[in-house]
Amino acid sequence: MKRWFVPMLLLAGLLLPQPAMTAEVTEVLDAADGEDPIDINLDVGFRSILNRSKITHEASWYWQRPGYSDRPDFNELRFEQQIYAMDYTFQIGLYHDVELYANLPWIISDERSITWVSGVSNTTSTLFQLNPTDPDYPPYNALAVDPTDTPSTSRSGIGDIQLGFKWAVFNDERDDTKSVWIIGLDYTIPSGKLAQPKDVATGAEGNVGLGHHVITPFMLFSHRFKVLDPYIGLHGSIPIQGREARNAGFTAPYWGGFLVGMEIVPWENRDKHQKFAIDVHLTTDFFSEVESKGHDKERGFVNEMSDFLAGINPTTSMPDSDYRQLQAMGNYTQFGLHLGFVIRAAQFVRLRFGVSLAHNTEHFLTGADYCDDKTGEGECDQSEDIQNLYRNFIYDDPGRRLRVEETTIFTWWVTGMLTF
Repeated sequence: MKRWFVPMLLLAGLLLPQPAMTAEVTEVLDAADGEDPIDINLDVGFRSILNRSKITHEASWYWQRPGYSDRPDFNELRFEQQIYAMDYTFQIGLYHDVELYANLPWIISDERSITWVSGVSNTTSTLFQLNPTDPDYPPYNALAVDPTDTPSTSRSGIGDIQLGFKWAVFNDERDDTKSVWIIGLDYTIPSGKLAQPKDVATGAEGNVGLGHHVITPFMLFSHRFKVLDPYIGLHGSIPIQGREARNAGFTAPYWGGFLVGMEIVPWENRDKHQKFAIDVHLTTDFFSEVESKGHDKERGFVNEMSDFLAGINPTTSMPDSDYRQLQAMGNYTQFGLHLGFVIRAAQFVRLRFGVSLAHNTEHFLTGADYCDDKTGEGECDQSEDIQNLYRNFIYDDPGRRLRVEETTIFTWWVTGMLTF
């Protein structure tokens, strides 16, 4: 579904008449159809995801003094995350244009690290100072580790299994006067072990599971015009806490968005089921904020900085560098450009590969609420109000919050498929 565009091949393909054939992104397996009693696909894919961003620190009243910058935010850290993963996808056509599928993700490695931005050190940072000389410096560091030596954390394991179905309400291969219209539902099972920041505090390897039942309805449309096959899709995800996530206070954002793109088919031999296609599409996804109000079941999410920030010691209720915790997080939008190829060498063999580049809008990574205001008067001083025991004033207070900026996410991937 991620391919890229070659103008000269497109120009050559435009000169040739092409039979109608569904775009890869809107393809649905079928069964009990003439001489084709059943279709089964097995996809094995590899992907690499590199996430880089900058972490900034709000400038509170304390830092607005002689000797400190007066700009709105302080540039502090560079964050990097490198993920290598495999995906094993099984698809089966049940009946006319009805498909069931399952995907098992294996996170081979998820490495995260931080380091100082240029010009910042453990003697000038507003987040961490090794030996503070300023008598007014806050008594606790926001960071649990010194970024000087580029500290890192590691996660791996089997992720959350996805199950789903697709139904082509209309199919242009059956009726070329109609467009392809697909509706579907994807269900993510919280089968992977839950990813928690506290697991990596001692240097141990962490897990990768989200811990949520995620229900994602989606819809896709496409229509072939000779060598061009434009398409559009909509989707939205509803996360529901599983038992393990609820016990840990792990909450996930709601998210949803759309994609729009075009598949270009400069060469195709339909009789031999051979095809070379190029695809480019754009994606936009919105992620809601994740709150931390103090409930045991509502503490936050794993974000860029949750592995490296000092958590609250449950015994002393004070910041402690030996602890890590989930974080509140602001909402943001992700924009992506996806490019790639698909090659069908025969009826039962297909190869896909491509690259993508995405950007997240800047947003807060901390900012837990003081309490859950049960009385609704805007204060946290009533007996009914639930105090937030997981709030760290060092980085959750307004004026001390952390923000992620300049995020770029580069992905490359390759997938091989066999049809039976």
